[in-house]
Amino acid sequence: MRSTFRILFYINKSKTKADGTTAILCRITIDGANTVITTGESIKPHSWSVKRGETTDKKINQRLQTFREEIEQGYNTLLYKYGAVSAELLKNHLQGIGRNPMTLLALSAEELKEQKESKSEGTCCNNRNSDKQLNSFVRSLGEEDIPLTAISIEFFEDYRLYLKREGYAPATINSHLCWLSRLMYRAVSQGTIRFNPFEEVKYEAVERKPRFLSKGDVAKLLAFPLQDEGAELSRRMFLFSVFTGLAFADLQSLRASQIETNSEGKRYIRKARQKTEVESLIPLHPIAEQILSLYTKEKSKGDYKVFPDTMSKDKLSKHLKAIGLACGIRTPLTYHVGRHSFGTLTLEAGIPIESIAKMMGHASIASTQIYAQITDKKISKDMDRVIQQRGG
Repeated sequence: MRSTFRILFYINKSKTKADGTTAILCRITIDGANTVITTGESIKPHSWSVKRGETTDKKINQRLQTFREEIEQGYNTLLYKYGAVSAELLKNHLQGIGRNPMTLLALSAEELKEQKESKSEGTCCNNRNSDKQLNSFVRSLGEEDIPLTAISIEFFEDYRLYLKREGYAPATINSHLCWLSRLMYRAVSQGTIRFNPFEEVKYEAVERKPRFLSKGDVAKLLAFPLQDEGAELSRRMFLFSVFTGLAFADLQSLRASQIETNSEGKRYIRKARQKTEVESLIPLHPIAEQILSLYTKEKSKGDYKVFPDTMSKDKLSKHLKAIGLACGIRTPLTYHVGRHSFGTLTLEAGIPIESIAKMMGHASIASTQIYAQITDKKISKDMDRVIQQRGG
């Protein structure tokens, strides 16, 4: 007996959203049993033709046709594989159960799960926040999830407006939008969609102002007496960052085997950044060498972590802030400030920006140029001060 298979697009006029639109749904019927899935599309009820099963918007109709083809392809795949297909089996197949996720939130959850193995805790925490915001936005649209094939540039812009209304700063908005775009690139790589619809979009304008320490601040930090072991570890790790540019995740994971010696007897760190997987090549400053000597296990033949795992990042950060206040340093101390200080101080010392980019493991020199802007502004302010003094 031949199986009956039908696809019907329809709207439920009794369920309209706050903006007056209603979702376009898809009913799949196989041998009399049916299931309903969302298409991710919404329209004004008056623009829907029940007779034709389409809307007056040509772009939406094209996406519905693509959606139909995905369903038909899924049906044929399952029929070939199992010999028979149920409506529920097809729905699970389309929503990514048992294979690559086919919907946005399912893909986001999968991406988060995979990142746990390779990304730093800080990066994972940021991405969890982005996933949470994306879930909230989709729910605000009255949807449980959205097919990846139904996502367009309008979705990106609507999400941007939603984040603005929620009161997020431009940098935070960009972070959440980048997560969305990342998911689209993954959807392309797994063959779910042909291209990322957000490739040409513009992000929020953000004036980046990394905080950093002056040479005087660093000198204060070096000279300040400390008795507490936890506070001392926190200070040493921070200063090691100031003189190597390593981010906290890379400080934590630094191993003895990543410290090498060249033919001239000079030591350096060779390490791939945890965040970008770009290799850093960092000559060791004498102060970094001194800190390193305090944690070298000379009798150990095997590899080991340089800095002890005796405290969490939270505890180390609390110690660091307290030390900064005790030293009279105005800039609140964080491990990111240590890395930014390295970028600024090395540039002030006349080291070429290309070398600094290599030492900091930047994927692009554009990331390093922010320190050049800071240095230029500082020189300008210093000159203004000299002129004022001469004028007085």
